[in-house]
Amino acid sequence: MKFHLIGGFLGSGKTTAIIGAARLLIQQGKRVGIVTNDQGKYLVDTAFFRAADLPAVEVTGGCFCCNYDDLGARLTQLKDSAQPDVIFAESVGSCADIVATVIKPFLTLGTANLTIDTFSVFADARLVRRRLLGQPMPFGEDIVYIFDKQIEEANLLILNKADLFSAEQVAETAALAQAHFPDKVIRLQDSRQPEQIAAWMALLESGTLGPPRIGVEMDYARYGAGEAQLAWLDEEVTFDVPDGDARRVTIAFIRAVAGLLQRRTIPIGHVKFLIHGAAPNGHVKISLPTLSEPNWEDAVPSLDGRQVGIMVNARVETTAAALQDLICKATKQAETETGATAHEANRSAFHPAFPTPTHRMN
Repeated sequence: MKFHLIGGFLGSGKTTAIIGAARLLIQQGKRVGIVTNDQGKYLVDTAFFRAADLPAVEVTGGCFCCNYDDLGARLTQLKDSAQPDVIFAESVGSCADIVATVIKPFLTLGTANLTIDTFSVFADARLVRRRLLGQPMPFGEDIVYIFDKQIEEANLLILNKADLFSAEQVAETAALAQAHFPDKVIRLQDSRQPEQIAAWMALLESGTLGPPRIGVEMDYARYGAGEAQLAWLDEEVTFDVPDGDARRVTIAFIRAVAGLLQRRTIPIGHVKFLIHGAAPNGHVKISLPTLSEPNWEDAVPSLDGRQVGIMVNARVETTAAALQDLICKATKQAETETGATAHEANRSAFHPAFPTPTHRMN
């Protein structure tokens, strides 16, 4: 059984890469299991994986390092129930110091009778390029500290979303990253492309690249401050659609959220929307990452019927109260524009607790 740990910042494309890898492995006749992780309890990613018929368990209420025993229990549960050949575990995007708090404890304690085979850290290639060129980042300094530490501890760094670069920028960014990080294996990747996922998986399965064994020095005061500057919101919004045009209502709601975030100049970690019952396509996920990506509306399918449900996971740099107010205003704006009626449920808005790892092994 292979166990691949996936880390990296919010909105870096970890989930897209995992589901692409899972599809590839299933085509090869292998069984795949997935562990999701988040500070919240109502997770778009878990629902998305399960909607794709992938066995998924979740560690909620904090990162893997602060819920280490729960991670071990969920892995055992997944092994017993799904008997996977390959497991992917995706850490929450605000988590760092994974080598010292997850990888080394696994190596020492033999948790769930598993060995971590590889550790891939994902980052938006555009953010890495900005950072290496000394350009302004969209977040406060303590949040950027987390971003930096995630990259520092990686031995396999995936610079994702490289499709948003020109060919010249791809070459320049690859050279720049390798010059700054000469000891890392670096891939520029578009995780929506099956052939690029296949190349990443070939690297993971080659046996030539185990997980890093040396952790990073971590200032937990800065780490905790960075996480505390991020607000989390989870919510279910159901719209009753009088004219049956649920697609129009869905787009109006997501546009309202995006527009309010932009007008209030609130930096986005990641805002995810899972559209329920999007027949004939099942569940559809729409993402608003840190840096805008074009044409997200094209991914919203035709939606018949008089009701549409949308699960929202928002992680942005603001206060929890301000984020809750923003989502409420976006909901009302969508109602006004479309004549739909919204019903909200399972709302939770908060800031992550201070990171307190179960184990930390230098």
